[in-house]
Parts: sequence; C-alpha cells; structure tokens
Amino acid sequence: MKRELAAALLLLLLAAGSLWHLRTADRLTGRVEDSLVRAEQAARLEDYKAALEALQEGRRLWQAHGVYAQIFFRHPDLDSLQEAFAALEQLLRQEDRAWPAALELLRYHLETLDRMEHISPGTVF
Repeated sequence: MKRELAAALLLLLLAAGSLWHLRTADRLTGRVEDSLVRAEQAARLEDYKAALEALQEGRRLWQAHGVYAQIFFRHPDLDSLQEAFAALEQLLRQEDRAWPAALELLRYHLETLDRMEHISPGTVF
C-alpha cells in the first residue's frame, strides 16, 4: 500500500511540475512577445530608439530566466532565439528597413519554443 501511495504522490508531483512549467513558459513567452509588439509599433513609426529599448527589455526578460531556460528548453532552440534577437537588434541599430523579416523570425523561434512545450501527439510520439 505504501508503494502505491508513493507512486501516486510522485505522479501528482510530476503532473503539477508539468503544469507549472507550461504556465511559466506561457507567461515568459507572452511577456517577451509583448515587448516585441511594442518594438514593432515603434519601428513602424521609425522610432528606432524606442524600438531598440522595447527589444532589449524583451531580451532582458528572457535572459533573467536563463537558468530556467537552460534546464527546460533545448539548447539549439535557445541558440536560435538568441541569434534572432541579435539579428533584429542589429537591423534596428542600423535603421535597416529589413527589420520586419528579422522580427518575424524572432517571433517564429519564440512561438516554436513555446509550442513544443505543450502536450500534443507530436510531442509525445
């Protein structure tokens, strides 16, 4: 009986941990996405300084959760995300009008990273 109870408690703990992780990943990616929306709005108005500030805020948010990300996300995905941040930042600094493509790439990496954490047949099998 003790083994079954311990197994049930462990299963509940794992389920709670998974739910916590999903919620944390959603909140983190949502907050970063909010900063990307602000960066996009500023860049569309050609206020590149404000766009850079919003982008850097999103990057700081992401980096503040670096230990969490290193534990729970695949490292190649994290590298791609960091490269996308850097590419967009470079284009905004140069006031290059190619920034929308870099922004979409960054959003793609952020969305993909978040989507891969959710339970679906593709993530299980």
